[in-house]
This record gives sequence, C-alpha cells and structure tokens, in this order.
Amino acid sequence: MDKKVSVVVTCYNHEKYIEACLRSIFAQTHQEIELLVFNDGSTDASGKVISEVLKASPFAETHYFSGENRGLAYVRNDALSEMTGDFLLFVDSDNFLNADHVEKLLTELLATNSDIAYCQLWDFNAQKDVLRPDLEYSFEKQLEGNLIDASSLVRTAKILDVKFDDSLNNKTLEDYDFWLGLIIENDAKPVFVATTKLNYRVLNDSLSQRGNWENYYQSYFYITNKYVAKIPSQLIGALQKNLLLWVENYHNLIVASEQKLADKEVAFMNQEAAMRKIIADKDRHIASQEATMRKIIIDKDTHIASQDTHIASQEKVISEITHSLAYRLLNKLLHPLGKKK
Repeated sequence: MDKKVSVVVTCYNHEKYIEACLRSIFAQTHQEIELLVFNDGSTDASGKVISEVLKASPFAETHYFSGENRGLAYVRNDALSEMTGDFLLFVDSDNFLNADHVEKLLTELLATNSDIAYCQLWDFNAQKDVLRPDLEYSFEKQLEGNLIDASSLVRTAKILDVKFDDSLNNKTLEDYDFWLGLIIENDAKPVFVATTKLNYRVLNDSLSQRGNWENYYQSYFYITNKYVAKIPSQLIGALQKNLLLWVENYHNLIVASEQKLADKEVAFMNQEAAMRKIIADKDRHIASQEATMRKIIIDKDTHIASQDTHIASQEKVISEITHSLAYRLLNKLLHPLGKKK
C-alpha cells in the first residue's frame, strides 16, 4: 500500500520509554510513514534520547519539534497543522506498537471504507486488556463513553476544521471530544480492529486520572453540551445510562475503599499478633535463660558447700592426727635435739 501515514509521537518526561516507542515505529511492516515527534517541554533527558534515536529513522520524512511545555491539546493541534499524510496516527511516547500494527489498522480501515480504525489496549505488564470487552462500534455506545483511544488511525480528509479543544487541555477526554467532532460534524465512520492491540503502559498518573470521576464527568458534560442540539434524543438516553454508570462506579469505589480499609485492619491485626508472639517468645527465652542462670548459681553454691564440707572434714582429720600421742612421739623422735618448752 502506498498510502502515507503520518505517525505523531507526543512526549513529556518519558526518557525511559521514548526509545522503545520510536524503534517500534521504525520496525513497522508498513513503511510509507511520515514521522513527527513533539517534545512538549520535557525536563528530563527525553530530548537528548529523541535526537539520538532519530538518527536511525528509516523514514525520509522525519521531523522533530521541541518547545516549552503547553499541554497535549496544543501539541496535537500543532501536529494537525504539520502532518501531510493520507492518514494520521497519534502514539503516546510511553506506549509501543507491534510490528504490523499500522498495517492491520490501515488494511481494515480501507477494507470497510471507514475513517477511524481503533483497537483494544493491552497492558503488557499485567497481561490484560485495559478497555471494555465490547468495543464493536455503535453511536449509542460512543455517547455513553469513549470507545476510541487517542492512538487510533484516522483518515485525514475527514478531519477538516475539527481540532482538539483547548478548554480540555491537561484535563481528560480531549480525544473523546475530537472523535465525537469527527463523527457528528464530519460524518466519520469508525471501525473496531480486533486483530491488533496497542501496547499500553499503565503509569501512576494514568491510574489516578482513570479513578478521578469528578474530573471525568466535568469533561464529559462539557463535551456533550457542545453537541446537545444535534443529538437530543440519543443524548438523553446516553446521559441516563452514563449517570447510572457514574452511580455504579461511585458505589464500586466506596466498596473498594471499604475493602482496602478492611484489608489494612486485617494486616494491622496480623502484625499486632505477630508482634505479640515475638514478645511472648522473647519473654519465654528470657525466663528460660533466668532459670538456667539460677540452676548454675544453685549448682555453684552446692559445689562450694560440698567443698567447704570436704575441707572441714580434712581439717578435723588433721587436727585429730596432730593431737594424737603417736604424732607427738613421732615428732619427738624426728627432732631429738629440740628444746622443751
């Protein structure tokens, strides 16, 4: 296929992961790629790593942009102005692609005459899917909640004047708003591609974002309000389902928090019991040592008393001998010249 795909990599402080991301793009089986890398004001060594790795880029059209930190929505809008491909694929710098990822997305998009090709996310560390299991596209499901990840292939002819909303910069769902704009305003047709998955790195900041329901629904209501005049009937049903989902998620969050607290209490009690056992074992050890010392002292006293008894017995024998008549006669014989007292 001679279709040019503009692959846009956005990076902010991902010096540990950016090389793996870029090299996975270099290795794509579809090589008709324009590579655009945006360093959004990273304060770590990301810029140095990018500059070095891009020396090995196999693509004639390789472009590197670096500037002060502005946020994802602004950077992606810059990419929309710079890219020249027939298709566009955003890739976050902490993720990476299977070698045939672009080829499979593009093949399915063309075969179904679609405009947006998206897939499941694969948590390669935990070895599990990240998104919901029923990702087959329907407009109703898309209104209930985003099916389409930011790293999806889109036909650039369908983008026209749709941009990323600056009001959602550094918040959440900026990609959801972008996809809804393409679908509602430009009649873009999405298709789910089951034959590939995006290798997705779950980081602490992404976990905290996913668990921030207040932030999520502020963005969600802001986005749906933009399109309410064009989709009133579908939107009402979607909002009802989403509110129920909100309640369910809130309930699950409370249950999870209570379970976490209970687990902590159990762990604390187990630690307390373990400490009590250690103290009891130590007390038993000390008592045992004290008993041993007492026995040693008693045995020593007994031994000394026995020796004292033996010495007294010996002294008695010696006294009896020295006061005997035989001893005096013997002493007189041994000392015949001795003077009498």
